[in-house]
Amino acid sequence: MGDGNRQQIVVVAERMVTADPARVWALIADPSRVAEWAGVAMVGYMGTELPKPGQTVFVRRGRFGKTWRVNIDAWDAGSSVRCLLESDKSEGVVRFELAIHPQVTADAIVTKVRLSQRMEASRPFGRLVHTLVASELSKKIDRIAKAAVR
Repeated sequence: MGDGNRQQIVVVAERMVTADPARVWALIADPSRVAEWAGVAMVGYMGTELPKPGQTVFVRRGRFGKTWRVNIDAWDAGSSVRCLLESDKSEGVVRFELAIHPQVTADAIVTKVRLSQRMEASRPFGRLVHTLVASELSKKIDRIAKAAVR
């Protein structure tokens, strides 16, 4: 935690997605499809290789949004990715994690998608930040569910 005027915010969104885990991972792992589910666009050259720990990429939300440096902290192919996001502003580091887990039902194999985000926020705005981030994570899962069945 930072100074006394800031607090740690942790937001988790988790939901079952009616899609095969392999299709969900293929969507998440494909750098060319990040805009479909994450709501951000890659900035600059990404290359054709899959992300890996230690790699840095840049993303931006919207045409004129701020640019975030995304450092891939962990990459467990087929199941999870953990990133550290930094902007050029003094907002600190945002930790973003995504994990998927196959779930076998009587009718099919589905995917449990879990997104979490951890960051610091100014104390007076902590609850608002939590609500906004929870909404964004939920939208990401909605987009994953929609794009993974295409």
